[in-house]
Amino acid sequence: MQGKETKEETLIRIVKSFAQNGLDVFQLRCKKMQESETYKLIYEISRVLENTKCKLCLNDNPKLASQTKDVVDILHIGQDDMLAEKAREIIGNEMKLGLSITDISQLEKVSTCVDYLGVGPIYSTPSKEDASAPIGEEELHSIILRSSLPVVAIGGISIENTKRLFNLGVSGVAVISALLKEKNNLDLFKKFKKVAKQ
Repeated sequence: MQGKETKEETLIRIVKSFAQNGLDVFQLRCKKMQESETYKLIYEISRVLENTKCKLCLNDNPKLASQTKDVVDILHIGQDDMLAEKAREIIGNEMKLGLSITDISQLEKVSTCVDYLGVGPIYSTPSKEDASAPIGEEELHSIILRSSLPVVAIGGISIENTKRLFNLGVSGVAVISALLKEKNNLDLFKKFKKVAKQ
């Protein structure tokens, strides 16, 4: 008789399933995990991403991203993390670097070493306790018009608003809550992919 799946095993199973069905990027956030455990998890996830087009993104940890650069494709940092220039020094030039911004005023300080922006939260979201106030679609659109970088919309993304976001000009959407609360999350993921391609 098999034991109950651990949280990590569940995560790996879901990521594998999504990656095989067209997931573009999986971002690993491990704020409360020991670094040695995160290191192990990075390689476990990278194994299930083999033979798929899915990129592996690590959140907030330039040092660990540098140590695992043979499998990590992207480092994503927030406003309160290390400066983008410093993170770039640590990870080198091969890895992509993403930066979160939470309002249009932060655009002025975006370094030229950043490859894309994560913008949000666009709508209110339950998946991030320390999330800023939602900026809404209008401010998102202004950021897209003012920046030459690709923009990924973050926060409160649902099937209902995804089409509107792509119409505004986002390059991608980051989805957590909508997928995790759905029992048949692979079906919902496929619906997101379909809407994104329209």
